[in-house]
Amino acid sequence: MAETDFERALEPVARRMERVKLTAGFLSELLREGADIHLGDAAMRWAGMPNKNERAALAEALDALAVAGFLERSGKETWRIVRSAE
Repeated sequence: MAETDFERALEPVARRMERVKLTAGFLSELLREGADIHLGDAAMRWAGMPNKNERAALAEALDALAVAGFLERSGKETWRIVRSAE
C-alpha cells in the first residue's frame, strides 16, 4: 500500500507516538478543515488526564503536521487546520 502524505508527515515522530500510544487515527480525526486545534483540549480528548510527556508528544506530532502543511501554528498551543488527512 502506498504511503500517504499524512503518514509521511508523522514519520519523524512515529516512535514517540508509539511509546505514548498516540495513534495516527486520532490525529486524522482532529483534522477538520477550517477549525482550530487547542493542545489542552486535544490532549484531554486523547488521554483524559494527560501527563506532561503525553502532552509534549501530542505537541510534537502537531508540529510535524504543521511542517508538512496540514496545520499552521496560530498561537503558542493552537494550530489552524489547513487540510484534512485524506
